[in-house]
Amino acid sequence: MIAWSNTKIKFTSGVGALGTTALLADISRQKVPIWLVMVVALIPVTIFVFVRPGELSRSIVLPLQVFASLWYLLLSVSLSVLFFRLVDKQKGWPIYFICLAVGAVPCFVVLRTWFNPETGEK
Repeated sequence: MIAWSNTKIKFTSGVGALGTTALLADISRQKVPIWLVMVVALIPVTIFVFVRPGELSRSIVLPLQVFASLWYLLLSVSLSVLFFRLVDKQKGWPIYFICLAVGAVPCFVVLRTWFNPETGEK
């Protein structure tokens, strides 16, 4: 579980969602409907912001945050592979991966807690 301040969660997961959205738009050449792109990108953000320790029981928070973390990381890796295989790189493309790395930070914190509950955040 991750029990960061709302600002820290919103910043890290929001930046990651922006990177995900940009990669999806670039890979699909903006042919995927924007509502679908936003739903896919905002699932982890929504879970991290609204499913918080102290507000819901640990038995609900941990599985949902683990799901959000795995969703984000698998989506990021998949989109990165597709990007390098399908898209001609234009100026400024590394910013996508900086955003994805920032968004991965809360995911790694949650997964560390899941794998080793004694050292994770409470």
